Amino acid sequence: MKKAKTPSSHRIFGFWTATSLVIGNMIGTGIFFLPASLASIGSISILGWLVTAFGALCLAFIFSRLSLVYPKSGGPYTHSRDAFGNFIGFQMGWGYWIMGWTSNAAVSIAFIGYLSLFFPMLSTHRWVGFIGALTVLWLATIVNCIGLRAGGRVQLITTILKVCPLIIVPVAGLFFVDAQNYFPTHKPDTSLFEGVSSAFALTLWAFIGLESATVPADSVQDPGRTISRATLFGTGLVAVAYLFTTIVLFGLIPANVLAQSHAPFVDAAILIFGTWVGPVVGICILISIYGGLNGWVLMQGQIPHSMAQEGLFPKAFAKEAADGTPVFSLLFSSVAASILMFLTLDNTLAKRIEMVVEVGAVMTIFAYLFSSLSTYVLFRGSTKNPYAKLTPALHIAILGGALYSIFAIYGAEVRTLFYVGVGFIIGIPFYLWAQRDAAKTA
Repeated sequence: MKKAKTPSSHRIFGFWTATSLVIGNMIGTGIFFLPASLASIGSISILGWLVTAFGALCLAFIFSRLSLVYPKSGGPYTHSRDAFGNFIGFQMGWGYWIMGWTSNAAVSIAFIGYLSLFFPMLSTHRWVGFIGALTVLWLATIVNCIGLRAGGRVQLITTILKVCPLIIVPVAGLFFVDAQNYFPTHKPDTSLFEGVSSAFALTLWAFIGLESATVPADSVQDPGRTISRATLFGTGLVAVAYLFTTIVLFGLIPANVLAQSHAPFVDAAILIFGTWVGPVVGICILISIYGGLNGWVLMQGQIPHSMAQEGLFPKAFAKEAADGTPVFSLLFSSVAASILMFLTLDNTLAKRIEMVVEVGAVMTIFAYLFSSLSTYVLFRGSTKNPYAKLTPALHIAILGGALYSIFAIYGAEVRTLFYVGVGFIIGIPFYLWAQRDAAKTA
């Protein structure tokens, strides 16, 4: 099934909106809470951030080159399909879509969990918390159903608001850093390599979403150049923010104290500015969480919509509003996320959502791996496009991106990998359904 050319009126995302999608989808809750987990490893975890950032930048470079040569909607799945065929492309898109709506369920719950610090009833009454989480999810869904332009504006505004504290607190914190807090660099019973490896395992998930600008390519102005620049700039900016914030927080708060903190970023802000700033930072964190939710809600609609237009997903998902908004895909995905949230009402099932989200994340890493490999397959011997050249820099990026993905998959639990396999198998009936629809249309 050939996809119709996208009208220019549908191309509403410029450079800054595309960049805000990249930044906003990567920066959620992790940067505000991760320093506490890293503190238990020691300041050597800063080196772990550097290793992770290198791998993420390799992937960003890969996606930027792919977008210059193949500026099509769908992101990771389109490149895998072009290089390895429809079935592999479908599986990568299927896993990416699962990660999108399951993450939205988890982020909605996380938003209410943090909001309960201001309104305790949200945590003490589970039905109140559930209704609150549904409200947050469907508010983001409605905003995106109104139109991609509305979703893009919300994403840009929330990204600006979430980046501000990430600049202000670390910069001000430089004047309060105590170099003694960086020592010892790691636990005495662990080696430097073990410390870096442990930090890598914790930090690599923080960069999921770096490819976000490639997904709604049909809605991006001058998609080749805009997506390429937004992906590289956004990923680079986030890498600097992650690294800088961690360095400052490690210098501000002793490791043993930081490791016990439930809100390390808030603690750091209070140490610098006083107790009055705590609620302000708390509100900024809520904005950050909602911004990430808004971005991934936008994404959860784009993936199945793009796949359906290519005949790789049931044709119902190809439906769109007059302005190109994939309303059916958005609503279906949010219904699935709502059902998943309902399962957390039973405390015995609450942990299962964490497993589902982890499975979705690993499936996304597979999409990263195949995107890295597809770059070599698609660019090998190509002479038509000046950007489709396997330069030494691109060879390094392909190797770095592939190794980054392989280490992430290797670090996953065996149980998680088993469920990842099950998740890919479950997608096969949907693929066959889509093939039947495509055959009928033909």
